[in-house]
Amino acid sequence: MLKSTALIIVYLTVAKVGLEFGVINNSATVFWPPGGIALAAVLLGGPRYLPAVFVAACLASVMVNTPFIFGLGSAIGNVLETYLGYALLKRATTFNPKFYHVNDLLMLFILGAMIPAIASATLGPLTLLASGMIDTDILPSIMWSWWKSDVLGIVFFTPLILVFVTQSAFFRDSIRLLEIIILWAFAITLGSIIFLDWAPVVIFEQAPNLSWLFPIIIWAGLRTGKRNTALVQLLFLSLALASAYLNVGIFGDDFALYGLSNFWAFAILLASAGMGLAIMSTTERYSARKNKQHAKVFEISHEGVLMVDAQNNIVSVNTAFTEITGYTASEVIGKNPRLLSSGRQSREFYVDMWKTLLEQGQWQGEVWNRRKDGSTYLEKLTIHTVSDVHNNVISRIGTFSDITLQKATHEAITHQAQHDFLTNLPNRLLFNDRFEQQLAFAHRHKTKFAVIYLDLDKFKPVNDTLGHQVGDHLLIAVAERLSELVREIDTVSRFGGDEFAILVSEVNSTDDAATLANKVVFTLSRPFSIDTHTVTVSASLGIALFPEHGTDMETLMSNADTAMYQAKRDGHNNYVIAEVN
Repeated sequence: MLKSTALIIVYLTVAKVGLEFGVINNSATVFWPPGGIALAAVLLGGPRYLPAVFVAACLASVMVNTPFIFGLGSAIGNVLETYLGYALLKRATTFNPKFYHVNDLLMLFILGAMIPAIASATLGPLTLLASGMIDTDILPSIMWSWWKSDVLGIVFFTPLILVFVTQSAFFRDSIRLLEIIILWAFAITLGSIIFLDWAPVVIFEQAPNLSWLFPIIIWAGLRTGKRNTALVQLLFLSLALASAYLNVGIFGDDFALYGLSNFWAFAILLASAGMGLAIMSTTERYSARKNKQHAKVFEISHEGVLMVDAQNNIVSVNTAFTEITGYTASEVIGKNPRLLSSGRQSREFYVDMWKTLLEQGQWQGEVWNRRKDGSTYLEKLTIHTVSDVHNNVISRIGTFSDITLQKATHEAITHQAQHDFLTNLPNRLLFNDRFEQQLAFAHRHKTKFAVIYLDLDKFKPVNDTLGHQVGDHLLIAVAERLSELVREIDTVSRFGGDEFAILVSEVNSTDDAATLANKVVFTLSRPFSIDTHTVTVSASLGIALFPEHGTDMETLMSNADTAMYQAKRDGHNNYVIAEVN
């Protein structure tokens, strides 16, 4: 309620200014600031301020004692104009009331002012005609003047309010403040000379003209930001109104001869040129600061960064790139990134990478590359494509980090988790994983495989008489002999103590598994030379086949274990095949 009341007060105040200056034919002005105030309020606060705009417009009509029908029609026209401007600008999703781009100002001119003003410029004069305040013959000129008045009020005052509400601190430093003071001194001096005929001394031989103001406007727009530019524009507009109202200066005869048409054209040019320059300058400064920040981030990043052009030639690298690869910027700029290739990736790898890049615009993965000194390293690489509005490639940016040590550490931890610490054979965890894979493969392709459970005979006496160190060395030697007997597709595992297991992939019959079991029994029965000792042991083996002796891991392992204990009961140093269920 308080804000709506404040809006009404401000609306009536600026309405008084508009009604005071330049009323044509006792019916219309060429300058209506309340339209700009109303649109700015609704853009900032939403349609909830429309009732306040309606009340303020009605009260403005009361101030000049207009007929009821005109007051009502004028108020409705002003509200309709404000709502249309708000709706059109909100529908234009690219419009930003902070005026980051000149397009925002252009959209305000067209969608916020020129089009919506048609509604008010139609309804208002028609109610003037209906109330008998004007004749039909001057209706078109009144509509034209009304439209110009509303357009000027919006394009001048709406940006002024919006930049003050949404902008940052007005004074950033003392140097900028000094520059603004000097600018304002020139602006007030020149404005007074041009608009008010103020000339304490004869400085210029040539009569003053409006072109003298544009260096000030350009200075304000390019150097002092949107806020100060808006205030300089307001100063010149106020002095121009004073010139017309007081019949002095450059617009002294504009009211009488031209109905303030020259003033209107000057004000429109002032609003567009000054604010347009300020927006472009602010955008440029913001882009420069942003580019500087990006360049700093680019340089201090701990990740290596390289940028290539559309032809895939390197155009820029950062310090981390040099630290990781050993190449300086001068050694790689202009060259293709393939100079880093280690040769460890296949051609198909790069074909897939480029296919993803071209289809999706980005790629992420691990790549082995080569440093300047010839050593290879593993990097985690992310590539992003930068394209223009027509989807043409401008550049590609790659960021990477050296993960060689990290990868090695991870692989070492994984290896330790999956392998026996003494023999380096796969442990029960890895054996079970490979067993499940083999089981799934056999189910899917209707193939056979075997599992051999193995336990050393007479191993405990070795530990008891020769010591655990000899026993450990014996287990290592047993692991080596078993590994030499199997194929690469098979798995030898130590479960713990003197227990081992062999996963025999892709067998055709029980005979294949029995052949391997015979080799194992014979090989392990041969003496072992451990340190200065000759050690003789043997092994008892139990064999189970898929699917004859089970179709799941638990059944197969249980049957192999049972067969192994049967081999021990039968006198050791042999094997037993599990019974068919």
